[in-house]
Amino acid sequence: MKTSAEVRNPIIKECNDNLKTAVEAETENRSEALNDLKFAAGDQWPDMIQSARELEHRPCLVINKTDSFVRQVVNNMREQRPRIQVHAISDGADKQKAKVIAGLIRHIQVKSKADTAYDTAADWQVRTGLGYFRLNTRYVRENSFDQEICFNRIRNRFTVYFDPASVELDGSDAEWCIITDRMRKKKFQRKYPKAKWVDFKALGAGDELNDWANGDEIRVAEYFKLDKVEDTLWLLSNGKTVFKSQAKLDEMQAAGVTVAQERATVRRRLMWYKMTALEILDQRELPGRWIPVFPVYGAEYDIDGKVIRYGMVRGLQDPQRMYNFWRTAETEIVALAPKAPWLVEEGQIEGHEEEWDNANNRSYSHLKYKGVMIDGVTPAPPPERLQPQGMPQAQVNAAMGASEDMKAVAGMFDPALGAEGQETSGTMVQRRQKQSDRSNFHFYDNLCITMKHAGMVILDWVPHYYDTQRTIRIIGEDGVPDSVTINQKQRDEAGTIQQVLNDVTMGEYDIVMDVGPGYDTKREEAADNMLGMLATPLGEKVAMVADDIVMRQFDWPGADQIADRLAAANPIAGVESQIPDDVPDQAKSLIAHLVAQNKQMSSALQQAELDRKYRITSEQMKQAGENQRTALTDQTKRHDIASRDATAITMQSMQDSIALILAHLDLKKEEARIDAGADKAATE
Repeated sequence: MKTSAEVRNPIIKECNDNLKTAVEAETENRSEALNDLKFAAGDQWPDMIQSARELEHRPCLVINKTDSFVRQVVNNMREQRPRIQVHAISDGADKQKAKVIAGLIRHIQVKSKADTAYDTAADWQVRTGLGYFRLNTRYVRENSFDQEICFNRIRNRFTVYFDPASVELDGSDAEWCIITDRMRKKKFQRKYPKAKWVDFKALGAGDELNDWANGDEIRVAEYFKLDKVEDTLWLLSNGKTVFKSQAKLDEMQAAGVTVAQERATVRRRLMWYKMTALEILDQRELPGRWIPVFPVYGAEYDIDGKVIRYGMVRGLQDPQRMYNFWRTAETEIVALAPKAPWLVEEGQIEGHEEEWDNANNRSYSHLKYKGVMIDGVTPAPPPERLQPQGMPQAQVNAAMGASEDMKAVAGMFDPALGAEGQETSGTMVQRRQKQSDRSNFHFYDNLCITMKHAGMVILDWVPHYYDTQRTIRIIGEDGVPDSVTINQKQRDEAGTIQQVLNDVTMGEYDIVMDVGPGYDTKREEAADNMLGMLATPLGEKVAMVADDIVMRQFDWPGADQIADRLAAANPIAGVESQIPDDVPDQAKSLIAHLVAQNKQMSSALQQAELDRKYRITSEQMKQAGENQRTALTDQTKRHDIASRDATAITMQSMQDSIALILAHLDLKKEEARIDAGADKAATE
């Protein structure tokens, strides 16, 4: 029953009607998606079978291989998360501005944890066939009037009711969207003291209030809608276009801008409302042409106008149930099978019953038994142990078959799951892994398509939320941050604006997705390839002109410092760093080459001049050396002559002294002989 207030407000009536439309259109998909979610979480036995087995005290085991398959696909998408690139098209756009905007988008993604929003949506996509994320805005700080764009994840996709008339894979043609949320009643009363507590009643599966909240909470809704408004488009004398309803006439007159051309058109107006089932709590007009809520679809098909959406879990349910059943049966056989029994003749264990009853539970060194006679004549054989029944091979094979069925349904084989297969070479393993990735590539590709649309919405919002001069952080493709001033006005002495640097409010741009391995992975692959190339005949030439680039690919401490030193010694690298970024790459390379040649020629001329001076100096030094050597030779000769004369005089003096000594000795001998003769004569 509708209240009079609901009838009086057409927006509330429209929102409730659209909510009912979405619930009716999505009832079956929501119900199946909720079952998929519960199944992947471990609720894998049918209710009737589980209840019957529990009454009989029989196990219902869950060996949840489904969730591991899902995680394999989702984590592979995380490893190769697509990246948004910006390309300039026209209307004042250029490469430098595109680089700034791309860096700004990467900053938005990093600061608002966009990877969490992507991963949550991808997880819902793979499990249930549909996930969502959204864009929002917030103030940069609590003491700032500057706003920034941010990503928000949607943790429960069942709280989103998307226009069922949308047929585009990225949801870009949707005309309305509703997102419900729960709020504590005390917080609701503080924020909206005059509002009444009225909940939405017609909610879809997975979004019922009793599933998510208690009596202390109330459900509110955000309602996005696109209106088509008749308007007039003006082409201004400065080349810009503006809608007549949004034109600022005072600023146009002050700048001397006039209307050059006009035509009638239809403008898309995006409105946002926050409401209960009875009252509008807040509303505003948002910039842009698209609803900032983005669906990430899994697989879908249309049968007789009925759209069926599903993820990876839907096809894994039957083989997973088979696997659980056969594994449970194996467990039952092993658990309920008796331990090895003993076959004894009647009376053989009489008096020793307790020992034999515990023989399967306790370790005895020996067991006693009585010898009995069969028919009073033949001795009975000793007790014999019987072996229990083995595991039926059919059940083991059935469990293995169910496991292989799960791999076939998921399109994922042993190499992709980290197990050894029949492949014998690395190339074959890679091909099998690629085959597994290819089986589930539609999940990744759909995420890329939606992210591209999100990038287009950001491009649509940037001129509105980044329209003033301010310094922002941008992040390069390599993850290195930098600061840049956007919308920087350059004025002349009279105060007239001559140009605006990094004007992100002008120009038309496009989004291109960069998929595949991330920057770090690409750098590692580049390093390996470059090392291989350096070993070839071409490597010597590459090392002469790009040694710093090769070194910069390595990811170990000190590599960048070595690369900087190599770049300082490389004339081409020094030139490239000084050329503005807006210069085309081909022209940049040519300029660097010419400047490097000029430096080399200048160096050669300097070397030639040094050589000339060196030759003159060398001749002078050579002549001085010859003169010095001649003087030294003459001095040596004079010294030698003097030395020889002195030596001759010394030798002559020595010879004369020796002769005197010898003569004196001869005289002494003669005197001694004469004395001896005189003594003899006297004796006679």
